[in-house]
Amino acid sequence: MSRSAEATLVAEGKESFLKRLREITASGGLEDLTISCGELQWKVHRIVVYSHSDWFRKACQPGFKEGKTALINLENENPALIAKLVEYLYGFDYDDSDSEPNEVDQTDDKNNNDDDQDQPVPQTCGKLALHAAMYVTADKYDVSTLKVLALAKFSTALVDRWDKEDLSEVIRFVYENTVSSDRGLRGSLVPILVQHKQKLRTDEAFMKLVETHGEFAVDLINAWTNPNQQDAQRSFLQCRHCETLRPGNYNGTCCMGQYYSNNFRTLYLAT
Repeated sequence: MSRSAEATLVAEGKESFLKRLREITASGGLEDLTISCGELQWKVHRIVVYSHSDWFRKACQPGFKEGKTALINLENENPALIAKLVEYLYGFDYDDSDSEPNEVDQTDDKNNNDDDQDQPVPQTCGKLALHAAMYVTADKYDVSTLKVLALAKFSTALVDRWDKEDLSEVIRFVYENTVSSDRGLRGSLVPILVQHKQKLRTDEAFMKLVETHGEFAVDLINAWTNPNQQDAQRSFLQCRHCETLRPGNYNGTCCMGQYYSNNFRTLYLAT
């Protein structure tokens, strides 16, 4: 059997498995864990959730309340984001076609005390805000593959949507909700900041952000004074068969058990 035929069988097998998994989830009856957020609940399977995230596995250990009740209450999160998180757990993707304001942010949060809100969200709508929020959510709940996917989606959307959405608000959210050592979202912004330097310098909201956010100002100065700099995390490896994305420094195997040089292609973020 040729390698391409094997790859086709692997892809078909994966899709068949995911389809069956979604059908089982929809029909109910085998769930052994509930994730709750706001007024919404999702009946899920521990084996699926644990396979993606050590955070959920550790939260359900016997010594914790969640382990006894089989209920994880994410009461201070954004239900729309948690819904997309659960969607990813069962399908390795999330829908970004309906980025309406109520799907991405919570407008009432502007008037809430920050201490009452566990997971901040961008105070704007759109694909950039959604993908940035999903990146932060994936990082918090230790879903590493979702984090890589959200970064890839964010980087792609930046090229066409940097001037169609509230870029300043997205940047504010990124810098207030990621640590300086996490160069994922921050590094993705660099090419756009360099490419559209002249227009951004005349943007009042953007320049105000520079004045009030020191870490961003430092990155901006470095980007504008060193336009040829490259961020080490601005590349991904994609399996040629199942199309799963991995970080650029990944050195493991793909779905076929082959290493990078055989079955992975390198993808670079658009500049």
